[in-house]
Amino acid sequence: MNTEYLRLNIFEPERDKLEIIVQVLRTGGLVVLPTETVYGVGFDPDSEIAARKIKAVKETREKPYSLCIPDLSWIKSYQVEERSLSNLSVIEDLLPGPITFVLNIKNRGKIGFRIPLNKITQSAVEIFARPIALASANASDKIPASNAQEAFDYLLSKVDLIIDGGCSTLCVPSMVLDLTENPVKILREGPLFVNEEVRKRYNI
Repeated sequence: MNTEYLRLNIFEPERDKLEIIVQVLRTGGLVVLPTETVYGVGFDPDSEIAARKIKAVKETREKPYSLCIPDLSWIKSYQVEERSLSNLSVIEDLLPGPITFVLNIKNRGKIGFRIPLNKITQSAVEIFARPIALASANASDKIPASNAQEAFDYLLSKVDLIIDGGCSTLCVPSMVLDLTENPVKILREGPLFVNEEVRKRYNI
């Protein structure tokens, strides 16, 4: 697989370059995207071609991936269990931010969602007009990439496109927070300030 490399303006992403990202996604491609935590591999969750590619990259048959959305309004298109919605309301003002939150969706079970604080990735999802599945940009035994060069070193010839959006500001993966039960559960620690704030809000 030939891997293309594209640098975007982190403040005002160029529309023509965003369209390139979306075209790759629509044809089942894998695109490395920047976030404020670490870089991720984005793909169309409904594409069988992309599913085969991401399994090869992550070297696993089944792996739960979060759905990347640009803002909370997109949650309205899902039938979210009331308890999940109630728990989500506690952290609404922390989003976009470094939290992957797990909701219970009617007839679909638990799904993780991520709203990155990154203009490039937010804009790409908006143009794609559907959520993008997001996995960490790394080989299975490596620390996730925090810049495009690290992603390039890990994933050359394994992904279709790498987007250079500068260095991640936090350089640690997002917190994973299960909002489907009371009390809520922290499935993975995130940045220190987020860990402390979430524990305080939910009294956990």
